[in-house]
Amino acid sequence: MRAPILGLAVGSGELIAARRSARTTPETAWRCSISLGTADAGDWRDELRSALAEMQEALEIRNARLAVTLLPPLVQIRTLTFPRLRLAEVRRVMERDIAKYFPGVREPQVVALAPVPGARRGPLPVLVASAPAWLLDGISDAARSAGCTIDSFEPAHSGWARWAGREGRPLVVVEDGERAELIRVERGRLIDVRRTPTSTERIDAAILEMGGGGQSVFNESELGQAAAIAACYAGGGGALSLVPGREAAARVGRTRRLAIRLWIAAAAGVVLALGLHRAVLLRELNVLARAREIRRTAIEAALSEREASLGALARLGALSTTASEAHSWSAILNEVASGLPADAYLTSLRGTADSLVLDGGAQRAAGVFEGLQSASRLTAVRPAGPIRQEVRDSGPPIERFTASATLRSPPRAPEKAP
Repeated sequence: MRAPILGLAVGSGELIAARRSARTTPETAWRCSISLGTADAGDWRDELRSALAEMQEALEIRNARLAVTLLPPLVQIRTLTFPRLRLAEVRRVMERDIAKYFPGVREPQVVALAPVPGARRGPLPVLVASAPAWLLDGISDAARSAGCTIDSFEPAHSGWARWAGREGRPLVVVEDGERAELIRVERGRLIDVRRTPTSTERIDAAILEMGGGGQSVFNESELGQAAAIAACYAGGGGALSLVPGREAAARVGRTRRLAIRLWIAAAAGVVLALGLHRAVLLRELNVLARAREIRRTAIEAALSEREASLGALARLGALSTTASEAHSWSAILNEVASGLPADAYLTSLRGTADSLVLDGGAQRAAGVFEGLQSASRLTAVRPAGPIRQEVRDSGPPIERFTASATLRSPPRAPEKAP
């Protein structure tokens, strides 16, 4: 589990550590007096390393992660106006001519920029923070020797701005000896910084120029509380993040290595995509081959069915010819039923290819033969056996008969035109 980030305010004479939280009244977790010295003095690094080791022991933290915030006068902030340039171009101008914009600076500086919200046209207002490069490198070396990790560097003004945004105060005034830092905040964002001598008239005039409003004032006796606030609200990921030269070079190296890895990954992705494309093409070719094989089989089956259909059509033609020459038994039976007298009935009917035999009864059998002779599809109607008279208990007697007839040939159907 990663250790929590600890806010560390670094001043010219002391270190103040505070646990980062959203409390309105931050509490100092650890405080130590220290003299940071100068760029040429190296003993302060050992003193700082010992102080950081003592801090971890006092707070019972190992391998602490530090969000370092620099207190004035270790860091300077000014609002400068430039022509409409990109921030990268403004940064190059500042790094080249830092002494022009920060009088009294004679040593390499680490610069951070943040654009100020303003008009879309006209000059570009930019917040510029500057801190000595040797100071950031020395703090980084001491922290590394003490087993700590530097998470970020930033000016204390950023932490004060976050605190003021939470408190709803548009202005923060921090008095330190002969100087006073005036900070303008809008929605928790730092938008302007002024430095003025510590006199009531100068401070009131500067506040009036910055737009006035509710203020939080930290006089010289309250600098410890202001430093604790800066430590508690340090490391918020603001734009004014100071990056030491070695860390910037390391980031460039990491970016370059990441870019190389991305290029390699992209090349591998292209090769993989080509391989996948080839595999897809081969699969589609196999699918087409299988589809052609299936179609070939289907065509062969269709040809076989066509031959079978042609044979069936030939047999159906023969059957239709035979059917056209065969007798229509429904018509024959209809004529037989129409020719029988009303008092006659049939008990059996037997038909062959060219003859018909009927058994039945009627009150008068002669009427049966007369009616059957009128049928157009029958000829040679005659008795096929003796006519027997049958006496019944009720009703008149009936005559049992057996009649035979020859079937006429059916008319030939007209041939269709070719």
